[in-house]
Amino acid sequence: MSNTDINYKNFISFVHQNFEQGISLEEVEEILHLEEDYNKDSPASLGKSLVINRLIFSGKKISGEDFYYDQQLYTGVNVWIADNQKGKSTIFKIIKFALTGTENIKPDIKPWINEIILEFQIGNSVYTNYINWVNKAKGALYSFGIEKFLKFRENQKLNIFEKEKEFDFSSKNELEEKIQDFFFDHFSFYTLKYTQKNSSKEDFEINTANLSWSTYFKSIYLESNNYEYLFFDKETFGAQGRKIFEMILGLPLTYPINMLSIQRDKVSEDIGKLKLTDKSIKETSANKKEIINKRYAEVSKALEDLNKIGKIHFDEKPLIEEYNKLHTKINDNRKRARIISEEYQIEKEKLNTLEEELRFLEQDHVKVNEEIKRLTKQELNIGLYIDAESFFSNLDIKVCPHCEIEISENKKEQERKDHVCGLCGETPKQQKIDEAELQNKFSRIKDEKNGYSNKIALIQNNINLQKIKAENQRKLLAEVYSKLVSVPSDVTDMNRLKEIENQIETITNERDKQRHLLNKREDLIKEEAVLKFQLGEIAKERVTNNGLTLEKYFLKKEVLNFALKSLERKRISLNKEIISKLEELILKEIQAFGLSSINKIEINDKFDLIFTQNQVNVNFSELTEGEKLRAKLAFYLSLIQLDIEHNLGRHPRFLIFDAPGSEEMIEDHLHGLSEIFKNVNKRFSNKLQIFVGSAIREFSQITDVKKALVKGKNDFVF
Repeated sequence: MSNTDINYKNFISFVHQNFEQGISLEEVEEILHLEEDYNKDSPASLGKSLVINRLIFSGKKISGEDFYYDQQLYTGVNVWIADNQKGKSTIFKIIKFALTGTENIKPDIKPWINEIILEFQIGNSVYTNYINWVNKAKGALYSFGIEKFLKFRENQKLNIFEKEKEFDFSSKNELEEKIQDFFFDHFSFYTLKYTQKNSSKEDFEINTANLSWSTYFKSIYLESNNYEYLFFDKETFGAQGRKIFEMILGLPLTYPINMLSIQRDKVSEDIGKLKLTDKSIKETSANKKEIINKRYAEVSKALEDLNKIGKIHFDEKPLIEEYNKLHTKINDNRKRARIISEEYQIEKEKLNTLEEELRFLEQDHVKVNEEIKRLTKQELNIGLYIDAESFFSNLDIKVCPHCEIEISENKKEQERKDHVCGLCGETPKQQKIDEAELQNKFSRIKDEKNGYSNKIALIQNNINLQKIKAENQRKLLAEVYSKLVSVPSDVTDMNRLKEIENQIETITNERDKQRHLLNKREDLIKEEAVLKFQLGEIAKERVTNNGLTLEKYFLKKEVLNFALKSLERKRISLNKEIISKLEELILKEIQAFGLSSINKIEINDKFDLIFTQNQVNVNFSELTEGEKLRAKLAFYLSLIQLDIEHNLGRHPRFLIFDAPGSEEMIEDHLHGLSEIFKNVNKRFSNKLQIFVGSAIREFSQITDVKKALVKGKNDFVF
């Protein structure tokens, strides 16, 4: 158990102690029981970041002109500079669509696009998402890069790489669902819920909605129309902004607080309904009995006529259960295959390294052997020369070979003294090589040859050792490969999934055809039940027992309120350190960005940002437009720094700024913002990735030349 965990049994006992007179321990546990562990959340960083490596999309404009956009992207700050309405935002919306499945591309631009290919990276794993726009957003996510994808597609081999396919999809909705599961799995996100009451005062019905991956993506994609808000314009609806903040930080106890809050809202809904029923019963009197009876008869007759048409049964629950099981099975198998595949690539890389080292050793062996051959040849030549010289030097010529006249001893003596030939009488112009020097050279060559012989023996020994290592690595690689091929194929399960989808679609279509009929029938059943209940109460002439039920609901709500307050107090204590670190980082960045009037940052218990400016506390909404932009940039950079410097939080370290500074008309402010981005690129170039799209030409200088796409006046980005 980590220092951020709570003991569930102790917590249940603690809550029960405050209500032990009115409720049992088992009932408290039943109220507070959740599907997943209370300690589900952790602020510890996963060490993963999201990086976009390359974007390709193509199609045909309304003018008939074909276009093909292909851009390499880098860590640090990437910039698109072009006039307004020239395609910058479309680039970002295409990236958002490929990463979330949520599409909001301008309706007049959407028909231009035929396909989208996006390569991105999570940690060391590279993925390519291919979307065929012509075929209703059909495509697949592959676990390899764009170059490999293009090569396989060109050779028509994509269909044989099923094991390297994360998933495929046949619609935008399916892409949105599966890409959410994919990113939730990688960054340990999950769905937080929120409730919203209907506007009518008399209507106690509440709606429950979920925070999706698309919602969390609003902490990555900062759109131009949302710079006046910390997250986005509807962040207060269901406290979505706070929930995004909680999820990005991975704050302990977020899950139980969220789920118990939803449960409490549901209890409040039930209390309201019971009160409304009580009110209805009290207003019902004997003089209304005839009216109720008449309406009851009408409703019963209408329901009877409707039932004669045919009973409508839709039970897709078994199909959904089977679908979820198959989906989990396929994901587990693919996850297993991905892990083994990564292991295989690592071991394969080790083998490649060993084989390359072996090749270098063998090349050295050849080179040294060539040197030995060369020295052997020199040794032989010098040896022959020494032998020949010795032979002719020791030869004593007594008679001239031509005239057979005996050579006198005087001539021999003269030859030794004057170096005049005793035969021809000539003085030789070339000097003989000194025998000692020749012998010395001969010895040096032999020593050098012996040195190379020792070296080649050492190289041969290394080659033998390297071959043994390579062979052992091949055996290990074969073992990993055996594990990889042993992962079951999911073709049969995928086919069954498709069958289930078709069956569910058939049920949905049938339900749509008869929805009006169903709604009418359900309304009649509800009305019949209410009328029957009212008649029964009038007939019995007694007071409803809703009072007892309400008492139980109020007690349940009190238990939930107490549990929530206890958990919230505990969370404040657990999160004090991480919140303090984040406050320090935000303040440091804000002051670095020139907002020296702000000397304190506080994140309160509701996770609102409070700025102390000129000794006055102000909210984010009370800052000026220029201050908001800097504060927002400081906030998101601090979330990323929290991960980089303290290994806390789960932000993907990737940001998109669409048209920052569009509201700032002061030249000094624009220049200051430009300097901020320059500073960010310099400090965090290899630790994060930021995309900036702007019509402000000064922003072209905030990053390296290769990271900036600058278009001329009136030129389109694509």
